[in-house]
Amino acid sequence: MFGLLGKVLEWFRSYLEQRSQRVSVHRILSDIQFLLACVPQGSVLGPLVLTIYTRPFGIIAPRYGVKYHLYADDTQLYIRLDLDNELHFSSSLKNLEHYIADIQL
Repeated sequence: MFGLLGKVLEWFRSYLEQRSQRVSVHRILSDIQFLLACVPQGSVLGPLVLTIYTRPFGIIAPRYGVKYHLYADDTQLYIRLDLDNELHFSSSLKNLEHYIADIQL
């Protein structure tokens, strides 16, 4: 989608993969936890990587009639539900399910 290939793609991949975190409370450290997905906060590249990571939301959303709102690390999804029309209600929920499945790919 962004034309990142070869060495540049490998560089981004190495930057994002195998990240870990731990918590310190009163100088007591938790065990290290490896993260499945993340955008490093406070890094110089953080805003760029977050933009790349969230770009598919806006590309895919219109396909399913889903509206969205991104703020910092929070994402809100919106769909219109017609409670008086069972077919529309069911169809809207299915569209939301398909959208979520599509952005997880």
